[in-house]
Amino acid sequence: MVVKLIRCPSCGEEIVLEDLFDEMEIQCKLCGSSMVYSDGKILLLDTNEEFELEELKEEEEEEFGEFEEEEFEDEDYYYGEEEY
Repeated sequence: MVVKLIRCPSCGEEIVLEDLFDEMEIQCKLCGSSMVYSDGKILLLDTNEEFELEELKEEEEEEFGEFEEEEFEDEDYYYGEEEY
């Protein structure tokens, strides 16, 4: 089973494609835009614009972004009252 995550070219909403085959119709649940997948491209039926599937493919990002280890050293944290 093929699962892809793309963005709607009209509104940017995430669309999960659980299957992908030629002449497959795709509809955005948020804005209602209709698209058709054919030959590796997505045709937006409202405007007749063609988009490469790779253009709309959603890149997976880490939930909290990328941090280098050295940014968060133990001495940077405040653990409570300091001893005098």
